[in-house]
Amino acid sequence: MAKYLDLQTSSVTTVSSVDPELEKLFNQLLRSKLDSTLNISSQNELAVKLSASFKELTATIADTPNADHQCWVELFAGASEALLSIYQDLALTESERHTSYINATGQVMSVDDAVHTVKDIYRVKAFIRGLHLSIRQQIESNPSKTIHLVYPACGPFAPLLLPLLSYCSEQGITSDQLTITLIDIQPGAVKVLNRLVDDLAIRHYIQDILCIDVMGYQPELPIDILLMEAFQHGLSREGHVSFARHLSQFIAEGGVMLPEKVEINACLAKGQREYNDQWQQQPRCHSTLIDPSIQQERIELGNVFTLTLDKLRTMSVLPLGDGFEIVECEQVQIPSDVPDINQRILLTTASVNVFGDENIEQYDSGISHPRADMSICIDFIPKVPEPDDLLVRSGDHIKFYYKLCGTPGFLPTLA
Repeated sequence: MAKYLDLQTSSVTTVSSVDPELEKLFNQLLRSKLDSTLNISSQNELAVKLSASFKELTATIADTPNADHQCWVELFAGASEALLSIYQDLALTESERHTSYINATGQVMSVDDAVHTVKDIYRVKAFIRGLHLSIRQQIESNPSKTIHLVYPACGPFAPLLLPLLSYCSEQGITSDQLTITLIDIQPGAVKVLNRLVDDLAIRHYIQDILCIDVMGYQPELPIDILLMEAFQHGLSREGHVSFARHLSQFIAEGGVMLPEKVEINACLAKGQREYNDQWQQQPRCHSTLIDPSIQQERIELGNVFTLTLDKLRTMSVLPLGDGFEIVECEQVQIPSDVPDINQRILLTTASVNVFGDENIEQYDSGISHPRADMSICIDFIPKVPEPDDLLVRSGDHIKFYYKLCGTPGFLPTLA
């Protein structure tokens, strides 16, 4: 079987964890630019609208976590509209909005692209619930202590935290109990953050808003809660692992990193069944909508990598010269005697434990979509080979490494 022919003849359906209705609302908001030339709202009016939408959203996340999907769509649409109104009102320069690049640790997303992370309903919801529980536990364990929360690569909206802060204030959590450092490398993102902090009247919680590379951050205070999500599906493209490795040395005794665990596993699946057939009759992707019969067709291979705070402190890192490093990961074995093995692709699947019982499962979010590694050719030779093709036979072992560089991600090799 030729990989090239398979790719050319298979139909492709784009799958997304973002609800289509929410996507349409965003598109309409961006097209109209919120009627900015015809109906200009005052900064105070925009701030009031944002605060109200955040309070309603966070109260529902905290008190009614099992609300139905349409409820979440409506709540997130309200919060998103309020955020985008302020974003447009701030009128960043073209450079501040559109600049993106690759640095030593991975992709630096443009501010215009980063504003869309708030659309990822179940990611934001799980992080806010997990973070709220983590803050509560830290306060209860030491009521007189000031918790230092650091949120690196937070983007212009800091969506995993800002909606929660007004709610925390209403719940009696004071700035003596919680102080926050926000970090982003994009000047445009930092401008937006400062505006949002003032509009939400939460400046008293903020120790610093820093416009720096995360790798250059040296905290004045130990970190009690490290809140970070800087990766795309399969721990790819962005610098999450490098950031976590650097910042873990500053985490206080008893401190936590959110997410607490990111687990990457490998399986063999049929691309047509996994990505097309499974979702043709579904309005969106989510773990609750997975087809059990298609999941049973997978061949599970085992764990590739698990990222935790303990793992960061003990993992084996191999220097390859010129500042390039790789992390030694696990190995899996390709099974023998599978008749259709040459028709399967290797997927790396992700599950994220934010904190406590708050999890993000496969297909719940953009960060947990299964990632296909098309470089691995099992029991066939591609007719149109690529430079990084890895020719594998049934029964072979594949050893994985994780690249700590400008193109982070997993590197499979023959063991």
